[in-house]
Amino acid sequence: MGQIQIPGYTLKRKLGQGGMAAVFLAVQESFGREVALKIMVPALAKEPDFAERFMREARTMAGLSHPNIIVVHDVGSANGLYYYAMACHAGGDLTQRIRGGGLTPQEALRVTREIADALAYAHEQGFVHRDIKPDNVLFRERDDAAILTDFGIAKSMNNDVNQLTQAGSTVGTPKYMSPEQARGQRLDGRSDLYSLGVMLFEMLTGLPPFQAQEAVTLAIKHCQDPIPRLPADLARFQPLIDRLLAKDPSQRHPNGREVMAEIDALLNPQRPATFNARPVVDPALAGAATQVMPALQPTQPAPPPPKPAATPRPSVAKVYEPYFRLAEEVSGGMLSKRYSMQVAFSAEDYEELKKQVHELQAELWDWLEKRGKKACRLSISIQAHPWIHGRVLDLVKRARNENSPLGTLLNSAEVHLHLFAADEPEGQRIQLSDKEGKPLPEASARP
Repeated sequence: MGQIQIPGYTLKRKLGQGGMAAVFLAVQESFGREVALKIMVPALAKEPDFAERFMREARTMAGLSHPNIIVVHDVGSANGLYYYAMACHAGGDLTQRIRGGGLTPQEALRVTREIADALAYAHEQGFVHRDIKPDNVLFRERDDAAILTDFGIAKSMNNDVNQLTQAGSTVGTPKYMSPEQARGQRLDGRSDLYSLGVMLFEMLTGLPPFQAQEAVTLAIKHCQDPIPRLPADLARFQPLIDRLLAKDPSQRHPNGREVMAEIDALLNPQRPATFNARPVVDPALAGAATQVMPALQPTQPAPPPPKPAATPRPSVAKVYEPYFRLAEEVSGGMLSKRYSMQVAFSAEDYEELKKQVHELQAELWDWLEKRGKKACRLSISIQAHPWIHGRVLDLVKRARNENSPLGTLLNSAEVHLHLFAADEPEGQRIQLSDKEGKPLPEASARP
């Protein structure tokens, strides 16, 4: 196809395109079999970090042998292109099934059980997937089994050396992130189980449990909002949802096998359950779960029990904890994709503000290089001390006349600013530019 040539493969047609790679239906000539051939975007191949991440994804999946995890047949590089060949599954993905009318409760539980089985195995091998979502669940055509794929941001739980993400960074898909993932904390397999719970809720109801337009707002909902109630006809699945979506990891199933056992008990109520119905809370874990940035403090899961007696609010909200987070969202169809960037950071004083803005410019430079004119919306959320709010506004507005990534976006994309203090989280919200990059009057600001 076109200019793309991989020795040993005949490309037939493109199956999908992501920011990092494209997937093609191809024939592996040595075996005469159809495969899904994932090829890294040529422009990214020149960047060592991207190439390392791509090859790490291939090696991770190739090292996992499980009936519900995608099979990798081949991996390599040729003609300056990095690629790997996977088994081709023509049964579609979970996103298509949810949008196509949903699944029956039994089908939703079956898919959840199969992915829990895959996760149990991956976690036992020392890997956290970190991006469990319907797009990454395929279906095998011959038996309709659910297949977990896309280990592009999977991370080893046993080795912190040479990892491409650092503590405090946030990666994943905001709609499916666990609270600890949204806060950029260290993760284990229970984070994937939370994402699996989000996916189960969506399979049962057609909608995810938490919804918001901005990634930062969505992260706060995952950390603070009560777990939604299922409709009355699905109420018997609420205990499973409550445990999977517990804010505190120690309140969730400890592993995928316990999820499978609870699902087996739901599908076969006459059989005694083999899981622990009431998890033991590890005080050390419970304490660690509260060491978070003020804007994302977790609350107790919402439940049927009576509210506890009112107690004074903890003083941790007064402790300043610096952070810098970003997340990208995609909208539109395959041929009309548009990209939005959500950026959130804090600054205690003006010197720290300048450092954070420098980091912002670097991230926006990379984003514009990757997305070009499809980068259509930027939302900036800044937590700063009230005495520098004026300087923040001046700095952001001056950027419009500068030859910088932020200046480019202010003149070409829709840009929003949320400026607030730790003790006044609502702050002020200002739309700086419309969809065509035209500046808006001060009247667009709202408290």
